[in-house]
Amino acid sequence: MDGFLERDAQLAQLNALARRVARGAPGEVVLLRGEAGVGKTTLLARFADQLNPRPRVLRGWCDPLGAPRPLGPLTDALAGLDAAAGAGLAEAVDSGDTARIYRQLLAALGDRDRWVWVIEDAHWADGATLDLVRFLARRIATLRLLLVISFRDDELAATHPLAITLGDLANYAAVSRIALEALSLPAVSALAAGSGLNAERLHQVTGGNPFFVTEVLAAGPDALTRKDLPRSISEAVHGRLGRLSAKARETVHAVAVCGPRADVSLLEKMCPEARTALHECLDAGVLIGEGELVGFRHELARRATVAQIPDFDRIDLHRRALAALAGPPADPNTLAALAFHADQAGESEATIRYGIAAAERAASLGANREAASLYALALRCTGTASDERRVVWLERHAFACYLSGQAEPAVASLREAITLRRKLGDQLEEGDGLRWLSRLLQPLGRADEAIDAAHASLRLLEDLGPSPQLAWSLINMAHISALALDPVCADYAGRASALAGELHDPAVDIRARGYAALTTVFSSGVGWDELETVWREALWAEGLEEHAGVLGVLIYWYAVLRCELGRAEGYLAEASRFCDERDLGMFSSLLTAASTLAALHRGDWDRAAVIAEQIVTRPELSPQHRILPLVTLTLLRARRGQPPTIALGGEAAVDTQPGNLVHLGAVWAARAEVAWLAGDDEVALAEARAGLASSQDPWQTGQLQRWVRLAGGTIEAIGRDPLTPFDLEISGQWQCAAAAWMDRGCPYDAALAQLGGDVSAVKEALATFRELGAKAAARRAQQRLAALRERAPRTRQADKESDPHALTGRQRQVFDLLAAGLSNPEIAAELHISPKTVGHHVEAILTKLGVQNRTHAVAYALQRQAALQAKS
Repeated sequence: MDGFLERDAQLAQLNALARRVARGAPGEVVLLRGEAGVGKTTLLARFADQLNPRPRVLRGWCDPLGAPRPLGPLTDALAGLDAAAGAGLAEAVDSGDTARIYRQLLAALGDRDRWVWVIEDAHWADGATLDLVRFLARRIATLRLLLVISFRDDELAATHPLAITLGDLANYAAVSRIALEALSLPAVSALAAGSGLNAERLHQVTGGNPFFVTEVLAAGPDALTRKDLPRSISEAVHGRLGRLSAKARETVHAVAVCGPRADVSLLEKMCPEARTALHECLDAGVLIGEGELVGFRHELARRATVAQIPDFDRIDLHRRALAALAGPPADPNTLAALAFHADQAGESEATIRYGIAAAERAASLGANREAASLYALALRCTGTASDERRVVWLERHAFACYLSGQAEPAVASLREAITLRRKLGDQLEEGDGLRWLSRLLQPLGRADEAIDAAHASLRLLEDLGPSPQLAWSLINMAHISALALDPVCADYAGRASALAGELHDPAVDIRARGYAALTTVFSSGVGWDELETVWREALWAEGLEEHAGVLGVLIYWYAVLRCELGRAEGYLAEASRFCDERDLGMFSSLLTAASTLAALHRGDWDRAAVIAEQIVTRPELSPQHRILPLVTLTLLRARRGQPPTIALGGEAAVDTQPGNLVHLGAVWAARAEVAWLAGDDEVALAEARAGLASSQDPWQTGQLQRWVRLAGGTIEAIGRDPLTPFDLEISGQWQCAAAAWMDRGCPYDAALAQLGGDVSAVKEALATFRELGAKAAARRAQQRLAALRERAPRTRQADKESDPHALTGRQRQVFDLLAAGLSNPEIAAELHISPKTVGHHVEAILTKLGVQNRTHAVAYALQRQAALQAKS
């Protein structure tokens, strides 16, 4: 793990200043600022180690002591001076004579050597050290010295001694300032890669602070879900709190229990002396302010603070917050906070009252994740509520969880709700609950259970006559059929559409038309325009957000899985924006998951890896969310020749069930490719053929047949015109296949197609693999190239000796079969190429032989055979 990220610019600036001083330029002061843990010490250590040409280096530190060492950094620096100079300066320091100290120091630094003096943590400096800084800064231009001073800018109040010193230096020309900022999300993603921790969550809770980031990573993949934080982080936070007064600590505790941000007016009601104490907290850098809100710089610091508060004090603070917020005038924006504080204070009735009201408001505003959390909060306290009320809350909780991508808790609430509906004798809602249960089981990879629940819903509702619930049950059957690539999808969609007309339900009609269009797309590859039209109707219609999300995911998935990358890119931008604006986390995460495969196809492998890591490290997401990112990560490592960290079993296996065939091609093909890249053609054949046994889709079939062909297996001739680039590969039309892949923006696939070509084509493929960093694929290309080169000289010589008409090897094969009386389709089947390709070869043969038709060519072959027999 490289912990030195996003610091190259600052290191380069320090090195440039050091080189200037080394070349004789006037000295300079460098002020290096940044919050605690941002990496100032690491940067300065790297700087000191890399100095070239090598100056004389002095190091000094300021310490967080109750009584700071007088001139501590100067005392530390004595070790870097010559013996005589060091002894003289040490005597001057011991004497306490400031004028003598300054004379001795100037004499020591004024010789011919170039100096770099690093003073760390100047925010803890004593007054004498700060005076020394002022003295040197005023004279720095006459010295061959680069004076580098680091400090924490988050701990400098307006009256802090260092802040006053910095003000004194503000107008000095020979002063440079360097700031170290927290790490960006991409940097945190690079550090977290392979750790099992979600980079976005890690960046959110640490604020990108390198110390917090590295400590959490060192604690393991469950560090963010455990109650106990890494001890180093807790101790660092507790150390800062320990320097505060009792009133300031109480105020910090109040802020901590209020969440990420707290309103100052609320804090004043909770802690009467909060406003005065807040100044101390802000000056110490423990809290930060923004308008009338205050909070912690990092979420981990807040958590560590909450963990420090004794239970009785924490409960009392929540009761104070509840009382303060519950007072008039009523503010609907405080409902969620009221529910939270009521729950933490153990007030069950208030938790239900505020929790349900807050959840309903959040759902109405499209804040689905918040609504799910609030319903869950209230439901923990509803043991005495009536069945009629509780069942509604359970169903609403399940729906909010579904929309925000939390499948497991949604299933648990829905199962309980179905039981209550059955107990209440409400068959219509029981049937609708079974339909919803089926929908929620699908992303969990439990296809068989989903299908059983779907059929149970349909049976129950069909017996009750026409109803909106029956229409939606039919829509669910169409959805399941679409995921299974089953043409019966169109039948269910048609029945639902007819019922929609009878019930005047536009939502059912849009979904039905969408699934009918999907059937056309996956069966023939056409029909995109109709599918787009239906999807956009849902996007623009009011109240159809969930339906637009479903159709948006499906149209994007189908475009990606068929490598329609240009089309897919437009779908992704529009669908993601729609889902993000409406907090449809279920669908936005599915879109992001599929985008990893799109980036993989485009050759944007680094981006694909980062996005895939973000998805697979979110434990709340379902297997349906994780499957394509898992495929992407597995293929990336295999192609790059890296050892696998995950296997496409377990979660991936659930998507080989008949109810999840929309992913089947990607999973089975990935397994076959991994084996082929490892040089195990036998396993590659077995994996591809296992997938072919279940495949119904021409695109998926072609994808699997590619690996059969590359692994040396035989494939039945395609009895139709090519529908996909895979068909062109399989029929031997590698040039057309490569061109088709490039048109789709898939360089790796184009290179795979070129492996079926001649030496120059394989060389091009090898170059592409190397450019992409596909080491394993490059090895296979080199093997293919060696085989071609080994055969090539003998083939050319044989052509010269035995074929005066210069037929190629393939043309000779076609000619021999033609002479044997085989038709073009029969020759195509024999040679595993398309009849169209055979036709091209026959035309070339007739031209080279100088004959008019096939009959003359056969006659020529017989004459030649007779001549050869006569010679022998």
